[in-house]
Amino acid sequence: MRRSPLAIALYSIVLLALIGTTTAFVRMDKTITVSIDGQLRHVQTFAGSVGGALDRAGIDVGAHDLVAPDLSAPIRDHGLVVIRRGRLVNLTLDGRSRPVWVTAMSVDEVLGQLDLRAGTMYLSASRDQSIPLSGFSLTVRLPQRVNILVDNRVVSATTIAPTVSALLTQVHIRLARTDQLSVPGTLYPTTGLVIRVTRIRYGRERVDEAIPYATIQRDDSSLWSGDTQVAQYGQPGVRVLVYALVSRDHRIVSRRLVSNQVGAQPQTEIIDIGTKPAPASSLNWSALASCESGGNPGSVSADGQYYGLYQFSLPTWYSVGGSGYPNQASSAEQTYRAELLFDADGTSPWPVCGHYLYS
Repeated sequence: MRRSPLAIALYSIVLLALIGTTTAFVRMDKTITVSIDGQLRHVQTFAGSVGGALDRAGIDVGAHDLVAPDLSAPIRDHGLVVIRRGRLVNLTLDGRSRPVWVTAMSVDEVLGQLDLRAGTMYLSASRDQSIPLSGFSLTVRLPQRVNILVDNRVVSATTIAPTVSALLTQVHIRLARTDQLSVPGTLYPTTGLVIRVTRIRYGRERVDEAIPYATIQRDDSSLWSGDTQVAQYGQPGVRVLVYALVSRDHRIVSRRLVSNQVGAQPQTEIIDIGTKPAPASSLNWSALASCESGGNPGSVSADGQYYGLYQFSLPTWYSVGGSGYPNQASSAEQTYRAELLFDADGTSPWPVCGHYLYS
């Protein structure tokens, strides 16, 4: 049947409209690449945001996962979305254990995220050990400076030994069966610890006592206010006391002081105190929050002792005027309380993440 010119014209208009609609529909369809812990997956989506694309692709994002770009970012055709899964590390650092969420995939990356890059340290696993999604336990021992009073001298040692007994073996100090330690041999040695070794023999007893060292503080304009730095470590002196013993049937019945001498003079400790002003409002609070809580104002630590963006303990929160629970306060109030805490104590309340304030 032959169509009229008017029918042909109407048919052409409808066909062009259909073609335009189909083209617009195709243009809304985007293909992106999703990298999940390094594993690539190609996703075709009509979603407008990263979060929508992941949701429609059935890719869950946990509270401790890191997503880049942000979930609210718009989707671009042939774009790349990187997801690093959160992993719970049961960290024992210098004898103290606490849970830490990281996005690291290896022990070496964990150390980097926690800023534990000291050259000499003890690790319970190799640096290239992978971190499974199910979690991981890691023990880290950082160098500790300890003073040992023994045999009329002071032995100063920097150690990563797990116990006092292991430290004594490390510095080649042998103990007789009758010798005594001022602290338990199972104690974890920490910086500033003074260990007194008392040699006991029949007939004579020698006791080494520590002579406390003085501490001098001096202002240093090159350090930020609230920061400190040890310019010279203090070293205790040694007072040697000798007692004459009379024993009977292996039981001491008389103990008399026969000598009291100073074996070594103490060395003064010098601590530089920062005076350089560091206004709290100019610091990188978002970086600190990201390290402490993943940037989650409602965060609660696994052991239930630390809350909010900056992982306040309740006593600390109350000390800066907070009320209720930190994680129930607004982000602005949490940051305000954190600034008050920084003005009082510097970065010391955040020993692992505090350096991010200056990033």
